[in-house]
Amino acid sequence: MKSEPITKPSDVEKAWSNQYDRLTRIFATVLGKGTRQIAEIGCGSGQLTVPLAKQARNLRFVLVDTFANPRTGSYSNKRYQALASSMGKAKVYRRVRIVAADYMEWIKKQDHETYDAIISSEFLPEITSAELAAFIPECYRILKPTGKAIHSFLSPMPRNYAQKLLIEADSNPTWTSTPAKEWFSPKPQLVIKELRKAGFQKIRHVRLESHLVVKAAAAVSFLRSLDPDVKTKFYKKHRIQLEMSGLEIPDWIIIAAIKP
Repeated sequence: MKSEPITKPSDVEKAWSNQYDRLTRIFATVLGKGTRQIAEIGCGSGQLTVPLAKQARNLRFVLVDTFANPRTGSYSNKRYQALASSMGKAKVYRRVRIVAADYMEWIKKQDHETYDAIISSEFLPEITSAELAAFIPECYRILKPTGKAIHSFLSPMPRNYAQKLLIEADSNPTWTSTPAKEWFSPKPQLVIKELRKAGFQKIRHVRLESHLVVKAAAAVSFLRSLDPDVKTKFYKKHRIQLEMSGLEIPDWIIIAAIKP
């Protein structure tokens, strides 16, 4: 299912939204109709929440995020309001509760066996291996029996040079002023290992090719939306690549598991 490369910056937002529509279908299928109360960690601006809430009207959400400015780390009311506005426009606000908090502080305050599911998308790349090892058991604790954990993130293992270059731009200190704490994304095998260690069973690992290539001005626009701190020298060094071949979004990794 190859699609035409995106070349116009104005088309980037729609193309990215289409990625989350595809993710939503997988999440909704795994969650099933019996799921009711969901906690989403690192909800951001609701890229996953909005389409999922619209598709699965049986779901009620608790959305947890620090709503921090990516550059300063301080709380950003603008980001919070953007999420609230998205919920209102989608007419799902009555089924959503937004919590501005550190994810671990919040999760430790939750009672045992409270939620039917705990989900995240592009949150695991923001934490370290040590934080992952502490986070997964807490997910297990607050889930009800037969509760589900679903986490999606972009693969750290590129299939081609266009994917490799995007990963480099976002994570290599040579190219970005704000590299991730430890990785672009965790390896799927590590996430699966931590899920098993915590007691999760029936673990599923899905790899979904993005088929999203951005070129020329669209590549620059996408990178700036992904990481505003990519340095100018990256664009200068790779100008020909961005114009001719562009960047390709890595494959999506979706890992789901069940608490027995």
